Amino acid sequence: MDAITLNAEIRTSLGKKNRALRRQGITPIHMYGLARESETLQADEVELKTALRSAGRTTPVTLKVNGSGETVTIVRSIARHAVSGAIQHVDFERVDILEEMETPVPIRLIGQDDAPGTDGGAGVVTQGMFELQVRARPFDIPHEIVVDCSGLMETDSAILAGDVILPAGVSFVGSADERVAWIQPPRVTAEEDLLPVSEDEEVEDDETVDD
Repeated sequence: MDAITLNAEIRTSLGKKNRALRRQGITPIHMYGLARESETLQADEVELKTALRSAGRTTPVTLKVNGSGETVTIVRSIARHAVSGAIQHVDFERVDILEEMETPVPIRLIGQDDAPGTDGGAGVVTQGMFELQVRARPFDIPHEIVVDCSGLMETDSAILAGDVILPAGVSFVGSADERVAWIQPPRVTAEEDLLPVSEDEEVEDDETVDD
């Protein structure tokens, strides 16, 4: 993935004045971390949205402040309007590109329909974990972790967190026994589905339909 850079400027508008900024297409942002003073910044709304779509919560974003200094960061929090969902504020945390850090990475399943354990409706692939906590240097952190379910052979077959293959430089943090995905047998949704239907009951149903 290409490096993600976001241009930012020092922000002097604070508090209620931020509303005026947003109306102008400018979003307040904040940068902190690495035992340095936090910085009150602002960024173009369109550029910010583009950067957030590309970075998610795992890919580093390089903030270029006032066209000069560059700082590598990770998106830590996004505040949205309760009704419209519009971005109100974003927090970026500074990171050391040489130091490993822990962060959750989204899991995406593939191959569900190819799993032998689902043949003939025998079962369905169920996802138990939607992100994996990993440890890596900032630029080694994957955008997502793809888990192939095509090897699930039978009911109750499972892929454990410890089974997931991670890229070089990335290690798993957590319990290796947690189930990421497994084959679950179909559930009966109504008790009457388990009961035999007599011929008389079938006739009554037909008569009701004719009426």
